[in-house]
Amino acid sequence: MRKMIAIIRYEYKMQFERLATWGVLLAATVFALLDNYPSASNLARLEFLNEPAYFVYRTMSLNGFVLMFGLMFLLAERFPLDHKTGMKLLLMSHALQKRQYILGKLLGGFLYAFSILCIFLTLNTAVYFVAAPFPIPLLDCIVPLVKAIIVSAFPVSLFVSLCSVALPGMIDIRLFYLFAAILFGINAAYVGSANAAPFYMITSGDLIRLIWVNPKWSFNDTGSIIANGAFLMGSGLVFGSLLFLRHKFWRSE
Repeated sequence: MRKMIAIIRYEYKMQFERLATWGVLLAATVFALLDNYPSASNLARLEFLNEPAYFVYRTMSLNGFVLMFGLMFLLAERFPLDHKTGMKLLLMSHALQKRQYILGKLLGGFLYAFSILCIFLTLNTAVYFVAAPFPIPLLDCIVPLVKAIIVSAFPVSLFVSLCSVALPGMIDIRLFYLFAAILFGINAAYVGSANAAPFYMITSGDLIRLIWVNPKWSFNDTGSIIANGAFLMGSGLVFGSLLFLRHKFWRSE
């Protein structure tokens, strides 16, 4: 257990110390504030921007998507980089088990992605609360923020991190980038509507409707919400589990 925790700690700390991490976070935050900052022009452009729940909803569904796309590239190199730099051989020289190595990588990647997404949402919500030209009760910002972290940030981080870490450990990383680009491209092209969203939406699936629902679009499709959550969490867990079954991944297997 201590060895697995050491790998988790190493993965988490190493990723946070990378300038690329803060560059991606800064770029996503600037983009989000340009799009959602409660300025006079944005308030006139976005009908519901005076509602904190809508602000959190929009920040997570649109701008959180950009952030996770960037983090995907930072996470995808974890297993290939260990092999390229010889770190894997160094770890294998110690009494380290395959499951400890894999779980450490996967959990470290998940905690990193989840932390960055939480920082992103909290930072944007804090700016909105301070900058809004109208009074907002603090609780009106905290409630949708907490809901976004629980019902959206957690499953999205699980999906993106586990898929990004695990798949390049099983297939050529260039093939992973191709699959990821197709999925993210399909997500980026999707336009929301009153109908149920496709289950494979990452940040704009129907889970996000638990945070805010357009009053002009009544929505009560519980099945679609469950399907979106099952896809995000189920896919991440399945792909992460496949690493344990891959032959020739560890020592003499």
